[in-house]
Amino acid sequence: MEHRRTRFPDLPEESPRRLPAALRDRYRLLMLAGLAIMLIGDLLPWLRLWLPGRGFFELSGFERAGDAGIILELGLVIFGLTWSDQAWNSRATILVAGPLVLGTACLLLLRVIYNDSLSYIRSLAVSGGYGSLLPWFWITLLGALVVTAGGAIRLWRARERVSFRLGLSRTTIGGAVGGLGGAILGFVAGIRIAELFTAGSIATTSTSALVLLSIALAFLGAWVGAVGGASLARSSRDR
Repeated sequence: MEHRRTRFPDLPEESPRRLPAALRDRYRLLMLAGLAIMLIGDLLPWLRLWLPGRGFFELSGFERAGDAGIILELGLVIFGLTWSDQAWNSRATILVAGPLVLGTACLLLLRVIYNDSLSYIRSLAVSGGYGSLLPWFWITLLGALVVTAGGAIRLWRARERVSFRLGLSRTTIGGAVGGLGGAILGFVAGIRIAELFTAGSIATTSTSALVLLSIALAFLGAWVGAVGGASLARSSRDR
């Protein structure tokens, strides 16, 4: 007996699944690979130290000054600018140049961290201690270099569609003023909130929380303020 195949003409054919656009662009893949390297190194210990009576122990970048928190937040912003199709294909100068600027900021911050870490290690000699930088710090630096190089390539490739002339339109001024004001308010709010929630905590914990909240709320406040300021300026112009 012949078996007939049952067909379902009302069911749509399955379309082949495609990778997200960010994973099909080699330049975006370069940025994402650099970010992955940078953030993995950022989350792991940077210093290995030895002190009399305590022995060996490790410190992460989130302790002491909490600078790893700033790199983490900058990396998340770069990730958003790279993963978002709208941001990646934008003609807005701030979005196109953002990964390069933020990647350079990470490199400069890592330079400061390097000098501070060496000074801290030298200070341990007074009490008979010593230490060294772990490979994870250098991995973080490598990732930041890849991200910065990727940002430079992206800016160069987009040079024909991006204008670097700074206009002084009402909308631009409103967005700039709103963004600056929002960033200041967010930064101050982050400090106040961190102080409330970490009262009585150890210094390293309170410092890390203060850095993370203040920078995060500063970014959020800048975005909200820029959008709000530009919208107000645009609406007042249309009246």
